[in-house]
Amino acid sequence: MKKALLLAGLGLGVLAGFTGELYRHVFCREGSPLLSPLMNGKSHKEDYYAHRDGDAEKLRALPQERFELRSGRGALLRGFYFPGGGEGRRIAFLVHGYRSEHAETAGMYYDYYLSRGFDLFCCDHEAHGESEGRFIGFAAFEDGDCLRWIDFLRERFGEEVQIVLHGFSMGACTVLKMADRCPENVKCIVEDSGFRDARDQLLGMLGPFFYPLRLLHRLIAKVDLRQADARPSLEKTRVPILFVHGREDPMVPFRNAPALYESCGGEKDCLFVPGARHVESMHVAPAAYAEKLDAIIGKTVNSEQ
Repeated sequence: MKKALLLAGLGLGVLAGFTGELYRHVFCREGSPLLSPLMNGKSHKEDYYAHRDGDAEKLRALPQERFELRSGRGALLRGFYFPGGGEGRRIAFLVHGYRSEHAETAGMYYDYYLSRGFDLFCCDHEAHGESEGRFIGFAAFEDGDCLRWIDFLRERFGEEVQIVLHGFSMGACTVLKMADRCPENVKCIVEDSGFRDARDQLLGMLGPFFYPLRLLHRLIAKVDLRQADARPSLEKTRVPILFVHGREDPMVPFRNAPALYESCGGEKDCLFVPGARHVESMHVAPAAYAEKLDAIIGKTVNSEQ
C-alpha cells in the first residue's frame, strides 16, 4: 500500500512538473528550458527562412522612428515607424504573431507598401521583441494594445491619417477582434493565417493539457482566453476585410479560413493559396497577394489625401 501511494505521489509530481514546463513553453516569454528545445522545430523550408530573415535585416537597417507606450497591463511597449511614400498620411500597420517580432513579420511587405505609397508601422507585442512583459495573451489582450497604438498614430500624424491594418497568425486574430471597434482611420483589414478562437487553436495543439493550462494562465497571468475569439467582432465589422491563408498550413489549420470568412458580416474578399504553409502566401504567391491587396486598398484608401 505504501509503495502504491509512493508511486502515485511520484506520478502526480512528474505530471505537475511536466504541466508547469508546458505552461512556460506555451505562455511565457522565456519558454521552458526542458521542453522548448525539443518542441521548437522548423516548420518551413530553408528558402522561406532566407527570404524572411533577409528582408527583416534590411528593414532593421532602414531609417526609422521608435516610439513607446504603456500596455493595458502596464508593460512598456515599443513601436517602429518606417517613413516611405505615405508622408504620414497613409500607414500600413503590420501586426506580428506568436513568438515573432516586428521586423521578422514586416520585412517581407515593406517593398510592396513602399511601392504603393505607404509608410510602415509595426510594434512588438507584450512579451515579444523589444517590448516588456512575460506572458503571451494569444490575442486575449493584444487587440487593446493595438487600439492604443492606433490612437497614438492619430495623435502623432493627425486625424486624417489612413491606416491599413495587416495581421499575421495570432496578430491576424488580434486585428479581427478590432474589426467592430476601429476608428474610421482604419480603412481595411488584412488577416493572414489567423485562428478563429485561441481556445480551439490551443486545444488542437495541447489536447487535454489545454484545460489545466487555461486555468493556470487565468490564475497566474490574469489572462482569460475566452476573450481571444474573433467571431463576435467579425459579425459586427464595419471595415472591409481580406482573408488570406495557405492551404497547407500545419500550424493554424486551413479550416479556420473559410469559417472566418463565413463569419464576416461585412464587405470581404479572400485569397487561399495552394502549397503555402503558415504565413507563406506572400512568399509562395507574391503576384496574387499583391493583386488582392491592390484591390482592397484601391476600394478603401484615398490615394489623393
